[in-house]
Amino acid sequence: MTGIASETLEIGQDKILAHASNESLALVDVETYPVFVDKKADRLDLMAHLSNQMQALTAFSWKAPETARRFRFLLTENDFLVERIGRANPAQIASGNLRTYGQVALVTHEHLFDCARHRTHDLLRSSPHAKTPAPQILEVPPGVYSVVLYYNAPFQKQVDSHGAPAHGPVIDYTVIMRHYAFPPPRVAPVRLSAGFIPWAGEKAAAQAWGGRTSHKSPV
Repeated sequence: MTGIASETLEIGQDKILAHASNESLALVDVETYPVFVDKKADRLDLMAHLSNQMQALTAFSWKAPETARRFRFLLTENDFLVERIGRANPAQIASGNLRTYGQVALVTHEHLFDCARHRTHDLLRSSPHAKTPAPQILEVPPGVYSVVLYYNAPFQKQVDSHGAPAHGPVIDYTVIMRHYAFPPPRVAPVRLSAGFIPWAGEKAAAQAWGGRTSHKSPV
């Protein structure tokens, strides 16, 4: 991790991040997003790369705002809150899924394009020769996120993370990140000369039921 500043965002909290105009944006997982593409990559190559990474759940991308904007990022594990904020903000403009191991970067497409063509350029900070700003980093709980982006029209009622009327600066976009924890690890069966080693869950069940669970070799 570089010395770049980061914001910690816990479940039930929200953060407001400002961004310049005319910049398409993306959320990418710092650990798993493959930055470099090819030194001759063009814009279409970056679009194809981002499309593939959105399918791989390492990135979530959306179109540029026309003017400078404020984004409110809200983390939740509550489906009711997602529905309530969705009703208050009907202008949904993007949705997708993102898997992260704890660090999410809010980054411009220009910066991703710069890194895609220069293997030595770091995702987390600008090269001395690069003209793109470093991304903003959010420290979040590891897991899979369902991400929904809403445009907050001036006449729409804005609510906070508890569903109450929001106060403070005007928010142009609300980004709801619904968290799903990673499932517990499973131990795969291993083939031995005498058969299989049982799954960890099966072994525990066998002990609970007095060892009545049997494991037979496949025919």
